Amino acid sequence: MKRPERSNPMNKRFLLLALASVLAIASGAHAQRLLDRSEVQELNGVEVTEQLGNHIPLDAIFTNSQGQQVELGTYFDGETPVILAMVYYQCPVVCPVVLSQLVASLNKLEYSAGEDYKVLVVSFDHTETTSMALGERTNFLGEYNQGETPQALAGIEFHTGDPLNIKRLVNAVGFGFNPLDNGDFSHPISLMVLSPKGKVTRYMYGFDYPAQELKLTLLDASQGKIAASLGDRLLHFCYRFDPLAGAYSIQAFRVMQVGALLTLAFIIIGLTILFMGERVRRKLYLANKPEDAHDTDADNNDSHSSNTSSGSYARAQTGHVS
Repeated sequence: MKRPERSNPMNKRFLLLALASVLAIASGAHAQRLLDRSEVQELNGVEVTEQLGNHIPLDAIFTNSQGQQVELGTYFDGETPVILAMVYYQCPVVCPVVLSQLVASLNKLEYSAGEDYKVLVVSFDHTETTSMALGERTNFLGEYNQGETPQALAGIEFHTGDPLNIKRLVNAVGFGFNPLDNGDFSHPISLMVLSPKGKVTRYMYGFDYPAQELKLTLLDASQGKIAASLGDRLLHFCYRFDPLAGAYSIQAFRVMQVGALLTLAFIIIGLTILFMGERVRRKLYLANKPEDAHDTDADNNDSHSSNTSSGSYARAQTGHVS
């Protein structure tokens, strides 16, 4: 039997976080057992079957929090990466914590939702309603530091869908879920990061979404297009995702390449400064030289010319005599 729609979800936020902490250490936790990165990506027989490189169905239609039907493709502009969260809004513990942890990580980024990336939340429970999506979106925007900006309002959206389109999406990203007897669902705890063209580029598991790793994931998904500074570009160049470790690690060879290029650049800049400095000093010396020094140089030049001419004449005469 379906549970009635929850009321006052904001008042339950801290209670849910407390329950999540309890379940993390409870030996008997089953349907909503918390996972960390080192654990197998499996929960009650459901798991994420990674579909890296696969494209989501951009023509799939979902209903946004305003009750409008939209194609997924409208969120992909070829420039902006997308964070996709598959949840269900009546989830008693896990999904609210996932969304809360996600927004906490987003608040630590210097990137802005709607401008540098987008957040799409989709319910995999086809019985959930638009009002549920609106309530969860309102909570999310309330926790996000830039939640009142036009960019965030346009770049963060919550959805519901019908069984067919939900199935198309979860199959494309490899996200499995099963209904339980009590009306809840068993499901993996995972976020998917998509490229600006809708390709699956990375999975993030559990509740830990470090801001630095999230930044690198978004940089990877956009191929560095959203880099806000030279430091971000160097970060993207020097770090690569290690599938075995499940995390980003620095690449020594690339660091050496950057070091060599910087050293060469400093040498060129140093030589240029020395050369330009010498030219400036020479011009200043000539400009500040006393006038009598100029006259002396001129007389010396005239005397030298006369001596040269006399010598030439004498040599000419001598040659004529002989």
